[in-house]
Amino acid sequence: MRRRLAAGLTPGTWSPLRVWLTAFLAFFALSAAWALASPLTSVPDEPAHIVKAAATVRGQLHGTPIAVTTHSWNQTHVVPMTGYRLPSAYAALNNLHECYFANAHIPASCAQGPGNQPGTAIAGTTAGANNPLYYLAVGWPSLLSGGTVGMYAMRLVSAALCAAMLASAVVTAFQWSRRRRYPLAAVLAAATPMVMFLNGSVNPNSLEASAAILLWTAVLSLLTDPRPELAPRLLTRAGLATLALVSVRQLGPAWALVIITCAVLAGQRRALRDVLKRPAVWLWGAAIGTVGLGAFAWTARFSVLGSTASTFPYLTFSVAAKHTLGASVEYLRQMAGFFGWLDVRPPYHLEELWFVPVLALVGAACAVGKVREVLAMVLLAISVVAIPVLAQGRQAQTLGYIWQGRYMLAVAVGLPLLAAAILTKREPGPERLGRAIRRLPVAVTVTTLVFGFLMFYTTLRRYAVGAYGAWIPLHPDWSPPGSLVLVVVLYLVGAGLAGLVVLGGRGPYLVEVVDEGGVGGDEPVAVPDGPDEVGVPEPVSVTTAANGGLGAV
Repeated sequence: MRRRLAAGLTPGTWSPLRVWLTAFLAFFALSAAWALASPLTSVPDEPAHIVKAAATVRGQLHGTPIAVTTHSWNQTHVVPMTGYRLPSAYAALNNLHECYFANAHIPASCAQGPGNQPGTAIAGTTAGANNPLYYLAVGWPSLLSGGTVGMYAMRLVSAALCAAMLASAVVTAFQWSRRRRYPLAAVLAAATPMVMFLNGSVNPNSLEASAAILLWTAVLSLLTDPRPELAPRLLTRAGLATLALVSVRQLGPAWALVIITCAVLAGQRRALRDVLKRPAVWLWGAAIGTVGLGAFAWTARFSVLGSTASTFPYLTFSVAAKHTLGASVEYLRQMAGFFGWLDVRPPYHLEELWFVPVLALVGAACAVGKVREVLAMVLLAISVVAIPVLAQGRQAQTLGYIWQGRYMLAVAVGLPLLAAAILTKREPGPERLGRAIRRLPVAVTVTTLVFGFLMFYTTLRRYAVGAYGAWIPLHPDWSPPGSLVLVVVLYLVGAGLAGLVVLGGRGPYLVEVVDEGGVGGDEPVAVPDGPDEVGVPEPVSVTTAANGGLGAV
């Protein structure tokens, strides 16, 4: 009885379904906390995406050209947009955040809500030509409520979709055959505060980043930790993640190619051959190709990436490339956490401190990895810097300087995940360096959760009382739906569940002994996690049958 109770309280002995449900609740709570803590339209491009989603679910795929006046950084712009006829509340979104934008001492209470005025109006969006699939998935709550409630509900639907992707990534890491504490911690590190912030908004960038984390973990598991009994599930996860990645944003196919290339470089050649022999690979490839071609056709038809007119002729390739290269460190900081419309920056260099344990994880992998594995790490790091340089250098004359760090999240999140995959195979011995590396998963997990909460709380405080207001605002000028306390508790619950799964998941594996009749034994058998903890040979998490068959726990 005591053994059953201990197994129930130890995530390391949980079933994959229980791990998935707990991880889903954790990431959904974190994302929902961000969804409530961020005032409506305080997320980059969210007004455009909310309007696009509301229009798409109403069958309005083609709008009419309009011009909308916007205000940002003390400048007024007349922006060409696509107009849709929607409930009147949507027409007020574009300038809803301008009274506190870039004014750190002004709380969000200065902004008037979009209201619930009767009737309809023309609402403008710069996302009118975007692929409609993401918007179909998240926009349906607007049919139930045409005002604020429907907008927050769209945020929560997007949070649930992203949480499902991240929970599947956690299960994939949990099913690693050895030293799973590394990939579990890496998934948490890959889900940066910026990823959680985006997940709590209406923005396809959120699903792009979360789907990329799942794709990274699935293909790395397939190729660096091959387990035939898990291959069908991993292919399904990789296929679903790739479908989401190639359909939500225009550069999705390129990101999928980079991810798979790096995984192949770090993986086992025999594992790649075995995977390619499976018919499911080609079925998923056909589905992904069909969706990808459809997305490409939509992009080509509606010129999503912009016109060819030379609006900024002075921004030649060399000028734009030099500027973008010089901003590389800024883009990396944005990936960790520049919130709002890049106007809410964490204090005390939190976004820089957040990278310290992650860089230690990457450095440890480079120290113990083979040449081919280190080459994959170097290629990935170069891609994170080089792709923005090439992309913005080519498009600057038509679009100007538009690049942001979040655009590269799908690729950059692979750095801790690839490092973890290498360390699961090549963890060093008992010397001082080895002991330090073995402590990295705990260090990464704790610092990720602590710095993530600090960035969340300081952002919430900035909107509630301004960046220079009280640290514990008893009478906030602005309050999120519910209350400040409710939102903070929701975040802490999510962080606690995430820590439970990641830190508890490094415990013993559950191995079920099956009798000749194929029925599970009365007592679960716990197998320790790795030779570095107890000095025994590396275990494999399997179900043992009388006929010698192997199956996943």
